Amino acid sequence: MSPFGPPWKLGVTGAVAVIAGVALFLVGWTIAQLAAFVAMLLIGRGALHVTTTSFDGVTGALGVLQGAVEAGAGVLLLAWPHPTLLVLTIVVGAIVVVQATVDATIVGATRREHVHWTARVVADVLQVVLGVVLIARVSGTVRGAALIIGVVGVVAGGVEIVTALASAKSTLRHHAAAL
Repeated sequence: MSPFGPPWKLGVTGAVAVIAGVALFLVGWTIAQLAAFVAMLLIGRGALHVTTTSFDGVTGALGVLQGAVEAGAGVLLLAWPHPTLLVLTIVVGAIVVVQATVDATIVGATRREHVHWTARVVADVLQVVLGVVLIARVSGTVRGAALIIGVVGVVAGGVEIVTALASAKSTLRHHAAAL
């Protein structure tokens, strides 16, 4: 069973990230607007992770920790007196790198439980690369940072949606076999 309970809960969390990622592509942001939007996104996703997690086992504990870290980073960005591009990219980049590394490690260690584990690892590697690019500030512009953060949101949300759909399909298959 997923630590997020019914698959739709993880799907909703993923949909929030995808929608926010698309919004990041479409809007011309100032640094203050981008920092506030990303902060609210992190707080919202963190709250969704914490409130939808089952708290069972290591995976549940990591889900709660992930949610708490996301919400904490969002509060940090909102509380920062004058957000700069450097602060935003380092905070978001660090979270992305750590979360993707932890997820790739978990998926690699439990690959027998994941049908499409290689796709998850590839998505995690992509997120690590994007996080490093954010930290290195290769883009150097608010628009570039918004685009990279948008791609991270779409990838992370897409992985959560696909995981939710696979979990729902597995649950249906399990119920059909039981009958």
